[in-house]
Amino acid sequence: MNQLWQMWEGGVSPTTCNQIIEECEKLEPMAATVGNDSLTKGINTDVRRSEVRWAGQIPWIKSLVYDFASRANKAAFGFDISYLEDIQYTIYNGADEGYYDWHYDTFWGNHTAFDRKISLIIQLSDPVEYEGGEFLLDPMYEAPDPKQLKRRGTVFCFPSPIRHTVKPVTEGIRKSLVAWIEGPKFK
Repeated sequence: MNQLWQMWEGGVSPTTCNQIIEECEKLEPMAATVGNDSLTKGINTDVRRSEVRWAGQIPWIKSLVYDFASRANKAAFGFDISYLEDIQYTIYNGADEGYYDWHYDTFWGNHTAFDRKISLIIQLSDPVEYEGGEFLLDPMYEAPDPKQLKRRGTVFCFPSPIRHTVKPVTEGIRKSLVAWIEGPKFK
């Protein structure tokens, strides 16, 4: 563990990964938007190609996610956090080379009193189920081990203002759970 990010390799069991997938597959799919633009249909396939479903209303998933984010915050970040914004079940399909170009999860120009502070990813797919789809942090920061990061059930938390990307999935399907924990504006 380090102060820049926190990772639990295989932190979520395969059984729980299956339960998350089963619950999330019942939700309505939609094309992923870019930025803070979901109300205006900010779909831009030049930046992002994936399918999402919103799972923030499933209590046990919300509890699981917030527990890991709180542990990461206590161990490394020390942010003033108070709110789990939402939980996104994301599918990157190799058939359309699903990806998400370099971006930040914090929207500095938002019109609320809160900022996204911690981003969390739970890897739901086994790495043998897809090719490509690597998650990368801005190369100016220490990177996690790519094999550990791709392991099914791995939980990865990092500060939302750090730039990151998901490389194109070239074959198969990559499924993940993504969440953002907010707190009062950074000062």
